[in-house]
Amino acid sequence: MGGRAYEQYDVIADEYARTFAGEFESRPFDRAVLRSFADLAVRSGGTRALDAGCGPGEAAAELADCGLLTEGVDGSAAMIALARQQWPEVRFHTADMFDLPYEAGTFDAVCAWYSIIHTPAEALPELFSAFRRVLTDPGWLLLGFQTDGETAVYDHAFGRDVALTFLRHDVTAVCAALEASGFTVYATTKRARQAQLDEPTAQAMVIAHTS
Repeated sequence: MGGRAYEQYDVIADEYARTFAGEFESRPFDRAVLRSFADLAVRSGGTRALDAGCGPGEAAAELADCGLLTEGVDGSAAMIALARQQWPEVRFHTADMFDLPYEAGTFDAVCAWYSIIHTPAEALPELFSAFRRVLTDPGWLLLGFQTDGETAVYDHAFGRDVALTFLRHDVTAVCAALEASGFTVYATTKRARQAQLDEPTAQAMVIAHTS
């Protein structure tokens, strides 16, 4: 997510957080994938997790509830302020995903839950390499993203005028970018669009590891 997208999320942070509050309650399959990912990390001896592009912190809170010492980063200062207020048990910082302020090998797991939806496909290997740098070996990565749809451009969202482009990534292309960045794909899954949840496309989740 580039700086322009971060600025847009500052504008819509409050309404975005209200819209997606308790999102895992209505998406039990997604919660199961996230918790399975956390279990993989714990069973590998992992203790620390990073939620990259954490938004208001829903996924970070789930990871923390699974027993992982969790931190979250997001480029939107407004999102980070909301996350800190809602989830005091998790440490949150304002930072760009492409330039994570951590030493190499800091985390045993990195979650990017719908964090790549503004990242062009050609930039994914660079982003995944940034994730790879802060992971231990072995380390685990979870991606959640929209798939099987056309790029969507919004000039109005969450009650505000915005300029946001949502990319729907191809699962095969994402896996190829992961492999190019030093990851081995562990599992891929796709969930059908749920109209009652106002989802515009199908949803994909990919788990990969570093060795």
